[in-house]
Amino acid sequence: MIVDAHCHMWMEEWVEKDMLKVLESVKESLGLEDLGNLMKGDVERLVAEMDEAGIDKAVILPLDFEFLYEAGDLTYRDYNDRVGEALAAWPDRLIAFAGVDPRRGKAGVLELRRCVEGMGFRGLKLWTIAGFYPDDDAYYPLYAEAERLGITVMVHTGLGPGYSYLKTCRPVYVDKIAVDFRGVNFILAHVGNPWVEEALAVAMKNPNVWVNISAWQKGHSLFAMGLYQMLSQARLMHGGVHKVLFGTDWPLFTEVYSQREWVETVRGLEQPMAMQVMGLPEITSEEKEMILGGNAIAALRL
Repeated sequence: MIVDAHCHMWMEEWVEKDMLKVLESVKESLGLEDLGNLMKGDVERLVAEMDEAGIDKAVILPLDFEFLYEAGDLTYRDYNDRVGEALAAWPDRLIAFAGVDPRRGKAGVLELRRCVEGMGFRGLKLWTIAGFYPDDDAYYPLYAEAERLGITVMVHTGLGPGYSYLKTCRPVYVDKIAVDFRGVNFILAHVGNPWVEEALAVAMKNPNVWVNISAWQKGHSLFAMGLYQMLSQARLMHGGVHKVLFGTDWPLFTEVYSQREWVETVRGLEQPMAMQVMGLPEITSEEKEMILGGNAIAALRL
């Protein structure tokens, strides 16, 4: 089984005002050519590309961005509803997370409950890019509800688009809540890049924390050794790669690697000669399959 642990969904008509500015900044920072490709995030396209890549399930992550960006006509509840409609249409292929900013307080707790109990969502997405530190005690009622519901929490860590805040996105800010809510599984998106060692350390010390390799496509296309080096480091720190999940950040990097190409890249990883000389462990074919899907069974409680 292959699980893409990090995807998004939107329609072109949803992308307006500040979110259009965000996608434009992504295009510029990645050196991409086709803005239209970034904006085509409809679920039909996603499922078709999953089929081509042999991906069995994908995690859909709506974003609650209203504390930082002007939302236009699409509120965070509307966004969750649209993802709920996609889940109802593709229940065997999609895993939905609720986009809720913890600063919403009681309203956020109720929205998470509505999404999980009313629409079958399996997780909570925290988009720290919007400017909050996730380990604030004020947000504990939301995490307590996530624990009660038995869902997974995905936390954005590492780099984000332009017009966003980097300082709130360090992996270390997940450590405290991972300790205080052992009944919740947490996933650190993007392996916290550029705070990769910090993300791996948080995952190493906490049995309920994983990382995913979404958004590593551009870096890999420029410096192929980087991904293998990170996986080798994870293997050394954990005795294996059982804390690493496959992810794409679809549709943002499809111009760099398609879904199929990113799956093939992971399956085809070979240890660089320089790392062989250093005596670093080789990533086995069995471990590559764990990354592609096996590890997600525990992290997502499939």
